[in-house]
Amino acid sequence: MNKLDLKNPRNAYAVMVVMVVLAGLYFGYDMFWVPNADETQRLEAELKDSQAKLDKINIQKKRVSRLEKDLASAEKEFERLKEMFPEEEKVPLRLQDLYAVIRSSGVQIIKFNPEGRTEQEYYVENKYSLSVNAGYHMLGNLFAEVANFTYPTSIKDLRIGRYAGIDAEIKKATMHGWIPITTSVSFNLTTFTSRNLSK
Repeated sequence: MNKLDLKNPRNAYAVMVVMVVLAGLYFGYDMFWVPNADETQRLEAELKDSQAKLDKINIQKKRVSRLEKDLASAEKEFERLKEMFPEEEKVPLRLQDLYAVIRSSGVQIIKFNPEGRTEQEYYVENKYSLSVNAGYHMLGNLFAEVANFTYPTSIKDLRIGRYAGIDAEIKKATMHGWIPITTSVSFNLTTFTSRNLSK
C-alpha cells in the first residue's frame, strides 16, 4: 500500500477536511446530542411518572362514581331512619296513624292520653296510655297494624278484661249479624324519637 503523503497539498487538504468533519461531529454530539439525550431521558421518566399518576386517578375516578352511588344510597337510608326516629315527636302524625288503624280494625277508643317523655342516652321514649273496647279479632288487627307502623313502637302493660256490656253486645250482634265487642283493653304505647345530641 502506498503511504499517505501529507506533503501533497491534496492529501493534506483531504486529511484536514476529514479532521474538521470529525471535530464538528464530535462537538455536535457533545453539545447537542448528549444534552438532548439527557433531556429525553428526563422527559421519558416524567412521562412514566405522569402516566402512573393518571392511572391512579382513573382508578380513583371509577371509585368516586361508586362512592357517589353509595353516598346517595346512604342518604336515602338516613332520610328513612330520620322518618323512623325524628328529632321531635310528631304527635299529629302519630294520632292520624293511630286513628286510621283504629278505624280499620273496628276498635272503639275509650281513652288516649299522652303520658310524657323519658330521655335515654340516644333517644327519647314518648309514652301514650290507651283504653279500647274491641272484639278479640279486632284487637289482633289493631296490634298487627301498630306493629306495621313505619316507625318503632312498643306496647307495654297490656291488660285485657271482659267487656262490661258483653251480654247486651252479644244480643245485638246475633240480631244484626255483626262481630260483638267482648274485651276491654288498656295498654301503654311507646314511640321513639332521636335525641338531638348536637345541641
